[in-house]
Amino acid sequence: MIDGITINGVGMITCGADGRITEFKVMIRTLKAINLIHKMMGEMLEKMK
Repeated sequence: MIDGITINGVGMITCGADGRITEFKVMIRTLKAINLIHKMMGEMLEKMK
C-alpha cells in the first residue's frame, strides 16, 4: 500500500542456462496503482540525472 492505494503485482523472472537473470518483468494492477508507480519512477529517474 502506497499513499492509500493498494498495489497488487507479480514479478516474472527468466534465467539463462548459466542461472543468471536474463529478463525481469513486473506486472502491476489496478490502473490507480500503475499510475502511481509510473509517477514515482519518473520522479526517481529525474533525481538521478
